[in-house]
Amino acid sequence: MNAQRRTQEQRSDAMRERIIQAVLTCLEKDGFAGTTVSRIINIAGVSRGAPLHHFSSKADMIAAAAEHLIRQHYIQLGKAIAKLHGSEDRLEALIFGAWKNVFDQPEFIPLMQLLTASQHDPELASILQRVWTSNYFIVGNAADHYLEAISEDTDVRSMMMLTQWLLRGMAQDLHIVADKTLFDRYLKVWCNMLALHLRARADVNDPPPYPPKWELPLSDA
Repeated sequence: MNAQRRTQEQRSDAMRERIIQAVLTCLEKDGFAGTTVSRIINIAGVSRGAPLHHFSSKADMIAAAAEHLIRQHYIQLGKAIAKLHGSEDRLEALIFGAWKNVFDQPEFIPLMQLLTASQHDPELASILQRVWTSNYFIVGNAADHYLEAISEDTDVRSMMMLTQWLLRGMAQDLHIVADKTLFDRYLKVWCNMLALHLRARADVNDPPPYPPKWELPLSDA
């Protein structure tokens, strides 16, 4: 591949990323209903034809933004895991790390906007269903990499999916809970329950593997 071709691809990737970031900004500030193609173009500061050159439709842009969010959340989870070495209770540290680094962050708001809007939008629901199917396997792989069951009748992946749903539900209430220590208290209760079924693998300190199609390692921003 010659230098000119690489430069063209780099420009194309940069424009695609610019549009995705504009979609995420729209979702955070204006909600799903306010995330229109015109608004995306305005925030991205691009020509009207630019989005359709890289995406076939608004739905395609939304799907790319959702996949981007899942990928970034997984990277943040990897960063949280990288900080666990030497922790006295690594299972609890993992759960609290996921909460602090992923769900209790402004970057999680766009995904919640999409989830809420999908209840009344079949097309969006179909998009998120595809993204969530991929996410199920990603979270499952991370769980198998870092955790192990205490008893044979415990399914590690199922326990971690339940944990993800719990954290997502907590994130939905962030804006109406005045005392944020309440989240820590109930998260501690959940960790105590999990500890009856799961434990962190003693010999694993590296971040979980990432899908081959992802070019950046989990330690990168």
